[in-house]
Amino acid sequence: MFSEIKFRNSGKIAVTIEKPEKTSSISVVFGRCSYFLIYDREKNKEEILPNPFASELGRAGIQSARFLIEHDVDAVIIRQIGMNPFRFLTSANIKVYQCKVETATEAIRLFTEGKLISMKNIKEGLSFGKKRKRYGRKI
Repeated sequence: MFSEIKFRNSGKIAVTIEKPEKTSSISVVFGRCSYFLIYDREKNKEEILPNPFASELGRAGIQSARFLIEHDVDAVIIRQIGMNPFRFLTSANIKVYQCKVETATEAIRLFTEGKLISMKNIKEGLSFGKKRKRYGRKI
């Protein structure tokens, strides 16, 4: 189960959340989530960090992924994520898990029990950004 999972360095798990509290609901989006709950399994300690890229005009997902890499996170629990931040995280050996429960504490509990599915081959949790009109054409 959880003890069998090999982490890169620290054993930190990040969850995208809406409000700065551990009982907050999981954010629907990755890059523009308001906060990250980072749970350090070795120290059994939680830390809530504001997402400095939540209001970026573009590339918020990539910047948020870089932010988590800099905070030495080993796994990310999300509802949806774009293809580019997903590839960026997985290229840094960070596992991405999709979770459909409401609260961050429930998501961490399911993760520690080994009940979340790693997004290696599934496409359900991927989002493909906004559909935009360019030069009068619909895309």
